[in-house]
Amino acid sequence: MSDKEQTAGNTARPKEERAVELMAEAHAGRADTARIENAADMALTAFCWWRADLPRRVCEDYWRDVHGIMFARAPGLWHCRQLRLSPNRPDLWPPVEDVSFDAPDTAQPQGVPHGLFLSEDDLAVFSRNPITQDTIPNDARHFLGRIGSQLTSGGRTLVDHINDPAMQGPPPVPTFLLCFVPRTAASSTEEFHRTLAERIARPWSEHPDVLRLRVEPLPPYSRSVMRSPGVPHQWQDDGTYLGWIELAVRDEEVLRELRSSAALDHLAHQVRAVHTYPIREVYTLVSAGRPTDVGLRGYPAVQTITAAGVDTQRDEHVLEQLFGDAVHGLDQRRRPT
Repeated sequence: MSDKEQTAGNTARPKEERAVELMAEAHAGRADTARIENAADMALTAFCWWRADLPRRVCEDYWRDVHGIMFARAPGLWHCRQLRLSPNRPDLWPPVEDVSFDAPDTAQPQGVPHGLFLSEDDLAVFSRNPITQDTIPNDARHFLGRIGSQLTSGGRTLVDHINDPAMQGPPPVPTFLLCFVPRTAASSTEEFHRTLAERIARPWSEHPDVLRLRVEPLPPYSRSVMRSPGVPHQWQDDGTYLGWIELAVRDEEVLRELRSSAALDHLAHQVRAVHTYPIREVYTLVSAGRPTDVGLRGYPAVQTITAAGVDTQRDEHVLEQLFGDAVHGLDQRRRPT
C-alpha cells in the first residue's frame, strides 16, 4: 500500500468509527443532534412547490407518508428531514436599508427536504439505487408543481439546545427558515458564504435565546440536481437563494434583538432579500443512518401505534421481519468487520 493510500485509510477509519458510535448513541437515545448533523460532508436541499390542483394537505401528506418513505428505504442517507413551511413573515424584522423582506407569493416554497450524507461514497450509493434512479423521480409529479434541488458541502449546525434528532411534528419553539437572495453585483459566492457563516450565523448562535441554528451554503442555481420527469425545475424569477439559516428561538421577539446586533448590516452590500419562512412541522425520516419509525411506516401508522400503546411494534425483530435490511440503513455498512 502506498503512503497516500495508507493516509487515506487512516483518515477514513476514524470517520467510520465515529459514525458507528453516533448510530449506537442514537439507537440508545443518547444522541446529540449537532454531532449527528456535523458528521456529514454533503447536504441536499430541495425547495418544493405543491401542485396547484390538489389540496395542500394532500400534497404534504403524500410527501411525508408515500414519497418520503421511499427515501428512508434507499441506502446512503445519514439524516433526512422534511420541513413544512408557512408563508413568508416580513413583519418579524425591523427595516434594513436596501434589504427587502418581502417575497412574491409565487416565489415562496411550501416545503424543504434536507438530506445529509456522510461522504461522497454514500451519496453515490444513494444515487445508484433503483429507488432513487427510477421510483422517486417518477413519483414526484404526483404532488409537486415545481422543484429546485441543490447539492452542497460546508453546512454546519452551530448550536442545538433542543436536541431532538428524530423530531416529528411541530417544533417546540418558534423556528424559521431564513433564505438569502444575493445581489446581482455581489462579490464572489465564496465571500458570500463566508460572510453568512462568520458575520451572521456565528454571532447569532451565541445569543442566549437562540436554541438551534444551522447554516447551509448553496451554490448558484442553474438546474435541479434531482431528476423529476414532468416537474418544472425553473424558479419563478431571479430570486434564487445562495444560502439559508435554520433558526429556533425562545420567542419571535428574539429576531428583533438579532437585528439590533447589526449583523445583517454586514450583508447589506451582498444581500438583496431575506425571506423568513416559519417551519410549522418537521418530520424526520432518517436519523443517524437509520430510518425512523415514521420513515418506515408513515406518520399515521406511528400515531396509531402510539395511541394504542403497542410497544412491541417497535421491537427490532418485528421491524426486521416487516422491512428487512431497510431497518438498519447505513448500520450494515458501518459495523466493524
